[in-house]
Amino acid sequence: MPSSNVSEQKPFSFKLVLLALFAYSLVHLSPALPGASTSSFIQNLMGPQSVLAQDDEDEEDEEEGGDEEGGGEETGGEAAEGDEAAAEEDENAYLYDIGPAKDIKPTKELKDGGGYTFPGLGNRKATWGAAQLHILFASFILGCPMFVVIMEVMGARRTQGVRKAIILANVFMGVLTGVIIGIIGEIIVNIHHGVLYGMWACAFAALIVSFLNYFHLCMNTKISCIVGGVVGAFFAYLLVPTDHTTVQAIALAVLNGAVGGFLSTAIMFAEADYKFERLAHEITKVIGFCYSFTALTGGLFLFIMMVAYKDFISYLVTAYPILFMIGYPTLFILETIVLYIYVYSWDPLNKTNKKGRHIVLGVILNILGLSLLCALDGPATFMQTPPKPYDALFTTMTEWDRIATMTWMPLNYHRLVGNGTFGGFMVGVISAYMYLWSKDPKEKEYYDWVGYMGNFIGVLFMIPLPAMGYIFVREIYQYDATIGMYIMSDRESMFMLVQGLLIGTMFTASNIYMWVSMKRIENAHRFFPAMKLGFILIVIAATIWFTPRRFFATMMPEPGMNPDMVLPDNLAFLALMISKNTAAFALVTVTLINYIFYTISTRTGKIGWGKINPLGPYILIFMGFTDIWLMSWMGTIRELSRMNWHIYKVFKDVTPEKYAPTLAESGVFVTGVVWTFFIIMTAIIWLGIKYPKTKKTKTEDAPAAAPQMAE
Repeated sequence: MPSSNVSEQKPFSFKLVLLALFAYSLVHLSPALPGASTSSFIQNLMGPQSVLAQDDEDEEDEEEGGDEEGGGEETGGEAAEGDEAAAEEDENAYLYDIGPAKDIKPTKELKDGGGYTFPGLGNRKATWGAAQLHILFASFILGCPMFVVIMEVMGARRTQGVRKAIILANVFMGVLTGVIIGIIGEIIVNIHHGVLYGMWACAFAALIVSFLNYFHLCMNTKISCIVGGVVGAFFAYLLVPTDHTTVQAIALAVLNGAVGGFLSTAIMFAEADYKFERLAHEITKVIGFCYSFTALTGGLFLFIMMVAYKDFISYLVTAYPILFMIGYPTLFILETIVLYIYVYSWDPLNKTNKKGRHIVLGVILNILGLSLLCALDGPATFMQTPPKPYDALFTTMTEWDRIATMTWMPLNYHRLVGNGTFGGFMVGVISAYMYLWSKDPKEKEYYDWVGYMGNFIGVLFMIPLPAMGYIFVREIYQYDATIGMYIMSDRESMFMLVQGLLIGTMFTASNIYMWVSMKRIENAHRFFPAMKLGFILIVIAATIWFTPRRFFATMMPEPGMNPDMVLPDNLAFLALMISKNTAAFALVTVTLINYIFYTISTRTGKIGWGKINPLGPYILIFMGFTDIWLMSWMGTIRELSRMNWHIYKVFKDVTPEKYAPTLAESGVFVTGVVWTFFIIMTAIIWLGIKYPKTKKTKTEDAPAAAPQMAE
């Protein structure tokens, strides 16, 4: 956490302005890379404790003790020669951490128990590719259902059953919204337990206000905000475990409660629009296809791990017996059942006027998916930041202790928001394909609108995403600064440079899409001068964000690196964190302001749907592809940050593939994985949405939704 004295120096009014700005965006704009396999000696050890790194240190201590007991001149001479050899080895140690290490031949020990090696790729890349594909498909089927449920609610006629289901949907959305606003408040205002204040306040405000609206007792938006703020602050004060409640915390709770109350009223009494229903149904068809590929790639990933890394898999199962034997299978089976019921019951429940039950199924599907995500983040963060002390991992620590690591919740936050961003941009990709494939002007109008909605959701989730990444990296530094330095300044510094370039590109592209889209809106030109200035600020901020202090790949130049590739002293300030944070804040703020301009234009001017510049759909495809690339790259950075450990300082990687691959090698492989996923997704979109249209007759035009009887 930032120090409290820094927080006290900031004007409180400034803090409220920042929070209010973010709240405005929500209210006003609403409508593994696993390491290589372990050596075979693991099979001969008695328990998981025996692979602790401390054992290696104990053996070294025993050897040093033996040398001291031997004494004598000969021993001293041998020790001196050994020191010289060790020094020479240390000088060449870099060869065993980066690319050249792949040329090392396996030792006899590894050959004896090395197991199977996948031809052509090797064990690491085979696992890498299967894991990345599985994560990408899983992110789609986790991110898009959040989008789909909201769209389905907006498209459903407000029957009695639907209004009952909306109460549950509003609570679910209140939890998500409260967590996001709470994290922003925790970072900007340094509010202790800011996430809990936001979650409880927004969720209970959504519950109470939705319940009142069900009986038409709180239909006014302003009154709903007031009731939500009061109710939210009250429940947050009762449920957050803290001895002292600050004014900032209460203000955050009131803000979240007001947002929850506003969203609940807006959604409960929104006018139904069939376009939302159609959008939700079409995306659900794609989700059904993608779920099959998620299971296939997951099975492939598990098969590779069991063949090539059976020792490591055995270790993880030993560490998480309840999770892998009971929790994960149960959640996976339940999610599968609910998903297919949700997909195939869409039309039958609509025809029998039971839309509310289908919305409830959608909320349950989201809850199961997010539970599965959080459960599997436990082993992922255990590999990177295992709880301390290491010698107590399997003695006094419980399985829950091994799940709830320091970086577990930050990674949950990051993936939650990241999946929402991914889902929104993938809807944009779907809309762009269908817009370009469509010949009917009405179809083009519809898919132009779908692209607007997908981009809206994607950018709305992308705005708080840097804050989630900040929290995750902050916890890594607090756990062990060595990992943070390895990521930011050492072997992965150039990886982070590429990440900054991709993020800056996405922010720039999203603003270009808004510019192109606003050109088809009447009276939107009045905002163009300010947006032009915003473009200049975005380019400058993005440049500062991905400008490093030095351009060689380690903290100190190694043989083959040019030591002169360093920023001049007069530009060194560009690499400081204060410059990076300022640039990130500028990117987010300018994008948010442009979206406010965009939303005002859509509400005050006539929109020429279907008349967007062809550049618009191509930008949507580009942003979707870039987001896929970014997700894969960030996963690579996180997994490689374990260096030559399967589990950091607990489970040593002693195989020839322990090296950190070069930037070029990683980039080429990630790009290959991303193109594979993108091509498969294109085929799925064609089969799920485009191809069935060729089989329809002239009666395919969707009639206006018939009135539904109250349940």
